[in-house]
Amino acid sequence: MSRNKRLIVACGSGVATSTTIAEKIKNKFEADGINYPVEAVDYKSIENELPSSSIYVYIAKPDSEVLKQAEQLGIDVYPGVPFLTGMGVDDVYEKIVKSTKK
Repeated sequence: MSRNKRLIVACGSGVATSTTIAEKIKNKFEADGINYPVEAVDYKSIENELPSSSIYVYIAKPDSEVLKQAEQLGIDVYPGVPFLTGMGVDDVYEKIVKSTKK
């Protein structure tokens, strides 16, 4: 099954945090020459967004239904908080980069 290659970032409340993290990932991708769409989405619409995504970066831990749906769809799920705190960001970013190559 082919799926749109797209990384989505969603936070539980609004879009400010997810937009910040999406921008940080976009900038890192650009710096590394990675051409991969990155979008901040509203968590309320996450279940509609997942089927057209390949990587999901969360800020608040998603609920189990969302994680189950991501797993069934074969979507890689990563924490976004390191992009805010700077702690462990390289590790998470490396894994995300691997996911973009699938």
